[in-house]
Amino acid sequence: MKLGTKLTVYLSLIIVIVLSGYGYFHILSRREILVRKMKVEVESTGRNLKVSLEKVQIPREREYVQDLIDGIEEYEKTLGVIVYHQGKDLVFNSRSLGEGIEPYLNLVKRSIKEDLHQEEFGVYRKVPIFTYAFPLKDKKGKNIGGVSILQHTSFMEDDIKRAEWNILITVLILIGGIVAIVLMGTRKWISQPISLLVVGINHIAKGNLDTRIDIRRKDEISQLAGAFNQMAVDLKKAQQEVIQQADAKVELERSLRQSEKLGIIGKLASELAHEIRTPLTSIKIFIQSLEKEIDMDGNREEDFGIIKKEIDRINENITRLLNFARPEEPQFQEINVHELLKDTLNLLMTKIQNNKIQLDISFLNAHPQLKGDPKQLTQVFLNLLLNAIEAMPQGGTLAIRSSIETNPDNKDKFFQIVIQDTGQGIPESDIPHLFEPFFTTKKEGTGLGLSIVNSLIQKHRGQIEVESEWGRGSSFILTLPIRKEASWEE
Repeated sequence: MKLGTKLTVYLSLIIVIVLSGYGYFHILSRREILVRKMKVEVESTGRNLKVSLEKVQIPREREYVQDLIDGIEEYEKTLGVIVYHQGKDLVFNSRSLGEGIEPYLNLVKRSIKEDLHQEEFGVYRKVPIFTYAFPLKDKKGKNIGGVSILQHTSFMEDDIKRAEWNILITVLILIGGIVAIVLMGTRKWISQPISLLVVGINHIAKGNLDTRIDIRRKDEISQLAGAFNQMAVDLKKAQQEVIQQADAKVELERSLRQSEKLGIIGKLASELAHEIRTPLTSIKIFIQSLEKEIDMDGNREEDFGIIKKEIDRINENITRLLNFARPEEPQFQEINVHELLKDTLNLLMTKIQNNKIQLDISFLNAHPQLKGDPKQLTQVFLNLLLNAIEAMPQGGTLAIRSSIETNPDNKDKFFQIVIQDTGQGIPESDIPHLFEPFFTTKKEGTGLGLSIVNSLIQKHRGQIEVESEWGRGSSFILTLPIRKEASWEE
């Protein structure tokens, strides 16, 4: 059975039970109202009759009494009246009453004895009646007799049956209308949207990740449709990422083969640079000696200047090549990391402003005494800040924070710097390879930047970590130890 059908059946049962209960109690209430109304009518007749009889002497006015009760009998709802005078033991009754009035006469005597009115439902000659009995008093307040009025209850029963039918018809109409509304509502608001979801799920299962469900409402079904659409988007994105990762893996394998070649070339370049520098030094010494031995006119002096300048340029390139193959050891000295960061930011301020990047800088008020190589740490900061800026070509926020943290294992303190961007982030699969030589995700990158940064931080006895969430940005966390002079010298 479908969910909509089940819901319709359950709701219909609840509605039938509730409305049936309502109808039942309403009938009981209506019956009580009609009974109370009948009693009020009888009591009203009794009061009028009581006033009339207590003004006369019943034994002397027998004819008047008989006419009075016969007149009341003419009222269609009244079956008859019994009047009893206790002193003379006189009994008057309506012409409609004959034999079998003893129970009602006894009811009158009981009301006189208890000095209270009496009520009783019964049957007189197969006719259902309601009997109301009350005592009569003289001017001194002494009971002298009593009256019993026998009222037809058939009129009340007819009213009750009419009320029951009216309530029953009303309840049935309400049940039918509400069940129809529930049926249409469940079909429109539950069955149809669920059918759309089932169709969409089947399309997704078949690989159609462009499937979308358009349900524009403000309820849980609409939220479910929105979650389904988001799931389809995420699956599509995951599919694309898997394809990209597969392509990246192929590219990585190609890069590894290329890096092996570059390693061999780097070694050869180092040896070649050494072989070039020795004769180049001899050439420079020979040129300087030749300048002193010959007469120099204007043209020769210019030519010699060009030769020396080109020799210096070649020598500088050889130095860079050697530094790449064999990095220098850091020259430790007292440094202020905050100042190094500020100087690096000043160098990049034009690029920061062009990319419409907001700065969020939070430095410690007191700077700890650290030792490091300012040139190498500037190179580290420059590389990381450039990466952060390039990760936000459409603008964003560049946050830089510093703090002093404590190692929970050995209680050593260290200085921490966090450089955070709000760019696209780094895929989780790329994070383990970020510091590997020649690994890059940039089209024009060499894959050496973060590898050199990691090497320089390690030479400072520090660490670098990466935290990144795809689509939210990346954070590079640098830690530098706060150590005593003896530790540095050691």
